[in-house]
Amino acid sequence: MARHQLRSSASFPEPRAKSDGVEKRLLEAAEAGDALAQCNLGILYDNGLDDNGYVVEGSRPEAVRWLLAAAEQGLPRAQVKLAELYADGANPSDSRATACGWFLVAATGLRGIHRHNARYEYERIASHLTPAQIAEARRFARDWAPTRSKEAADSGPPGNSDE
Repeated sequence: MARHQLRSSASFPEPRAKSDGVEKRLLEAAEAGDALAQCNLGILYDNGLDDNGYVVEGSRPEAVRWLLAAAEQGLPRAQVKLAELYADGANPSDSRATACGWFLVAATGLRGIHRHNARYEYERIASHLTPAQIAEARRFARDWAPTRSKEAADSGPPGNSDE
């Protein structure tokens, strides 16, 4: 058993304090309107660690801010992650209805198992909502349209490779 514990602790090293600059590079790209960078920055702030195990100064509001920016540009991965954050929100009634709306929006841009998962999460959360909240989520999804960042608008049509 001690062997297993050693392997487990080796698999999860202690977070490191000094970053290699990935957060700074993501922040620069996110501020310039790059939806993928915004999404990755939101995930980074939600996790509190970057991919190399460095601690980042993040918070749930910052994660939501950047994920919302990417989701509004039409990035399905950001829409799903944003919906997950809203589903876990502190104000269950309002944030869960918002989560359902974002899961519905994301499902339209996803395929295969990813679409199935978004629809499943919608159904799971909607089962706890009132008919008025479900109608609100569906109205949000029906009326939603992506916005484009200034950078994307200047460079031509969007190229969304995230499915």
